[in-house]
Amino acid sequence: MPKSSTNSSELSPKYAVLGFLYIRPMYGYELHKHLQTSLREVWHISQSQAYNIIKNLEKDTWITTTIQVQEKLPDRELLALTQNGTSAFETWLYAPTPGSARAIRVEFITRLFFASHLGEKQYFRLIQEQSDSILTSLEDLYSRLSIIPSDLVFNRMGLELRISQLKAILDWVESSTKYFKEGLNTLTNEDN
Repeated sequence: MPKSSTNSSELSPKYAVLGFLYIRPMYGYELHKHLQTSLREVWHISQSQAYNIIKNLEKDTWITTTIQVQEKLPDRELLALTQNGTSAFETWLYAPTPGSARAIRVEFITRLFFASHLGEKQYFRLIQEQSDSILTSLEDLYSRLSIIPSDLVFNRMGLELRISQLKAILDWVESSTKYFKEGLNTLTNEDN
C-alpha cells in the first residue's frame, strides 16, 4: 500500500468519490446516494457537484465509465477506478491529515470511513498515525511559542489557540477507537 511522506491535503470530495468506487464499481446516482447516506455530515455534495467531480476524475484518467444499454430505459454509465485512480486513492488514504480542525473533521473522518471497510487493523493504524502526526504538530507549536517574546501578545494568543484546538482534536482522535469497540459491523452498516 502506498504511503505518502507529505503531510498535505486538498480537502477535496474527489477522494470520497474515489473511495466508494474503491469499494466497488457504481452508477453515478448510486454513488451520490452513498455519499448522502454515509457521509452527509462530512461532505455536502449536490448531485450536480458529484457529476462534475466524476467528469473531472474521468478526465484525469482516475475513473472509467462503461455504458450499459437498457431496453426501454436510458443507458447507464457504470463507474470504476482505473489503476491511476486506485493508486491515488490509496496514497491519499494512508497519508496523515494535516492538523487543522477542518481537515480532521472532513478528511480524517472520511479516511476512517473507508478504512473501516478494509478492517479493524487499518482503522486503528490510521488513528495511531494521525495521533502521532498531531503530536508532532503540537511539539512544533510549543517550540514556536517558546521563542515568541511575551510582548507579542497576539502572536502568543494565536498559537495558544491553535495548541488548545489541536489538544482537543488529539483527545477526540484517540477516543475514536471507541467506535470499534462497538464492532466493525456498526461502522460498515451505515452505508447499506
